[in-house]
Amino acid sequence: MTQLLDEYIRKAILMEKQSELSALDKQYSKLLSELTEPGDIRLRNDIFDMALLLVSDREELLKTASKRTSLSRAEKAENTLIQRLLDENLFAYHFQPIIRASDGEIYGYEALMRANGLQGITPFHILKYAEMTDRLAEVEQYTFINVLKIIESKKDILAGKPVFINSMPNVHIMPQKADEIDHMLEKSSDNIVVEMIENTQFKDNELNEIKEKYRKLGIQIAIDDFGTGYSNISNLLRYTPNFVKIDRSLLSGIENNHNKKHFVREIIDFCHDNGIMALAEGVENSEELRTVILLGADLIQGYYTARPSPEILPEIPYEIRTEIRSHRLEYENGRRLRIYNAENGEKISLERLSKEGYSCIQIGIGYSEGSVTISGTQHFDSGVHFQTADGFSGDITLENARLSNTAERPTIDLGKNNNIRLMLKGVNRLTGSGIKVPESSALDLEGDGNLDIKLSRADYYGIGNDLQSAHGKLSFDQDGTVSITAESHAGVCIGSGLGGEISINRGRYVLNATGSMSVGVGSVDGATKISMVGCDFEATASGAYSTVIGSMYADTDVSIMYSSVKCTSDSMLAAGIGSINGNNTHIHAESVNITLLLSADAVTGFGSLNGASDIKIERSSLKLNADGTGALAFGGDSGNTRLDLHDIDVTAELSTSLDACVKTDSKNINIVGGRYRITLNGRKMDMI
Repeated sequence: MTQLLDEYIRKAILMEKQSELSALDKQYSKLLSELTEPGDIRLRNDIFDMALLLVSDREELLKTASKRTSLSRAEKAENTLIQRLLDENLFAYHFQPIIRASDGEIYGYEALMRANGLQGITPFHILKYAEMTDRLAEVEQYTFINVLKIIESKKDILAGKPVFINSMPNVHIMPQKADEIDHMLEKSSDNIVVEMIENTQFKDNELNEIKEKYRKLGIQIAIDDFGTGYSNISNLLRYTPNFVKIDRSLLSGIENNHNKKHFVREIIDFCHDNGIMALAEGVENSEELRTVILLGADLIQGYYTARPSPEILPEIPYEIRTEIRSHRLEYENGRRLRIYNAENGEKISLERLSKEGYSCIQIGIGYSEGSVTISGTQHFDSGVHFQTADGFSGDITLENARLSNTAERPTIDLGKNNNIRLMLKGVNRLTGSGIKVPESSALDLEGDGNLDIKLSRADYYGIGNDLQSAHGKLSFDQDGTVSITAESHAGVCIGSGLGGEISINRGRYVLNATGSMSVGVGSVDGATKISMVGCDFEATASGAYSTVIGSMYADTDVSIMYSSVKCTSDSMLAAGIGSINGNNTHIHAESVNITLLLSADAVTGFGSLNGASDIKIERSSLKLNADGTGALAFGGDSGNTRLDLHDIDVTAELSTSLDACVKTDSKNINIVGGRYRITLNGRKMDMI
C-alpha cells in the first residue's frame, strides 16, 4: 500500500491539468474503498490528505513527500513506531506534582505524555513525526480524552487537586471529537487546567474564541514555557491566564545569574500585580529551589521536588517539604521585616519596592564584592533605606533616589570593613538621617549627581558616624552638589563625634548645622584630619558651641587648596576653621578664597580658641568679619600661636574687646608680601 501511495504522489506532482488529476483520483478510488482494515487507516488518511493538498497547494505536497522520502533508516523506524502508537492509541501518562511554595504540599499535577511499551520513543519523537504526517490533531484528541478518563477514574486520589493538560490550541480536532472533549471537560472542570504555549500568530478573534470557550466550560488556563519564543508581557496580557509557567531555561543556574533573577522577578511581580499565579518549572537543585522561592514564586515543579510518576503521588518527601518551608520562612521574614536582598549587579526600582511594602535594602548578602544601582524618581519618596553587609566592597549607584529612615537609624548604613564607592546620578535625597560609615570602613562619593540630606534626629550626623563613635575614611570626588541641613540638638554634617580622616577633593558643598552644639565638617571630641582641594564650600554652624571646619574639643589638622570657602557662625563659642578647645591645631591654606562671617562671645577665624595654633596661608584671598568680646582673626587668647602669611590679600573687620587680630609674640608672626586692609574696632590698619 505504501508503494502505491508513493506512486500516486509522484504522478500527482507531475500532473498539469485538472482533468488529469480527476482521472488519477478515479484510478485510485477503488483502492481507497478497499482500505477498511484498522491497520490501513493511516494510509487511507494520508491519501485523503494528499488529495486535498493537490487541489490546494502543489508545493506543500512536494515538501511533505520530500520529508518522508528523506528520512534515514533509523528515522523511518521511529516513524513506523509513532504511526503504530497513533493507530492503536498506545499513549500512557505520568503525573508530576506541582508544589506550593508556601508549605511544600502538592497543589496539583501535570499529565505528561509517554509512549506505552515503545522503547526509545519520547514526546519529542511523537510530536515530530505526528507533525510530519499531519496527525497532530490525533495527538491533541488522544491527550484530552485519555487524561480526562484518568481524572474521572482517579477522583478520590486527586482529592480535588487540578491536573494540568498540555494543549496545542492551533491544532483543530474533528468537530464530533471536539464536542465529546468539551463535554468531558465541563464534567471535570474543577480539576482541569489547560496548558498552552503563547503564539503571537493567533489573531485576536481566534484567541478570544479559545478563551471564551474555556471560560464557559469553567476551565482555568496556564501559559507554558514563558520566557521563550513569542513570550512578552504584552502578549501575555492577550491571554490573561490563571497561571504562568516560567520556562526551565530561565531557571537553570539562576542562583548565580543576576540577569535571570531580575527577569524572573519581573515576571513574578507582573503575575502578582495581575492576579496570576507564577509557577517555576524545571527546578532541578536546592539552589534553584531557594532562589525561586525568595523571588516570590507561588508554585514549583521539577525533578528536585518530585519526578513524574505513573502513579499519582499523595505527597513529596518530608525533607523536601521541610526545605521548602525553611526557604519560605526566609522569604516571609524578609517581607515581614520588609527587607529586600539586592543581587550583585541588580538595578533596583524604589517605586516597585515601596509598592511591595519593603522598607530596607540589604546589599552584599552572599557576595563580598559587586555593584548595585538604586533607582527612583525625583518626586517619589520611597520610604526605603539600605544597609551593606560586613566585609562588602563595591559600587552603589544612586540614581534620582529618595531614601529615608526613622531619625534614630541611618538612611544608608554601611557595615564593618566596607570599601564603598557611592556613585551619584541625578538628584538624590536622604530624609530623617544620613550615611553611617564605621571606623573600619571607607566611603568615596563620585559621579555628577547631587545629594541632599535633611536631618531630623536629636543627635545627628549627615555623612560619618554618631557622636559616640569615630568614622571611617571619607572621600568626596563627585562633581555635583552635596547639601546637608540639620536643625536639632547636636551633631556633625560631615564627620563624627570622635573624628577621622576626611578628604574633599572636588564638588560643591552647602552645609547648614544648627543646634546647641554643631560642626560643619570634622568632629566633636576626637582628633580630625581634613583635606579640601578644588571645591566650592559654604557652611553655616550655629548654636551655643560651633565649629565650621575642624573640631569642637580635639586636635585638628586642616589643609585647604585651590578652593572657595565660606564659613558662617553665630554662637557663644565658635571657631571658623580650627577648634574651640583642641590642644593643637594645624592649618595650611594655599591658593584659596576664604570668607569668614563669625559672631560669638569668643571666636577665632583660624586656629584653636583655647590651644596651640600653627597657621600657614599662602597666595590666597581672605575676607573676615568677626564680632565678639573675645573675637580674634587667628589663634586664641591662650596657647601659643604661630602665624605664617605669604602673599595673601586680607580684608578684615573685627569688633573685639581684645583689641587685636592675633594674640602672640611678634617673633611667632611671619608675613611676606600681600595686602592687608584691616579694621579693628573701627580703626583702620595696614598690617596684622
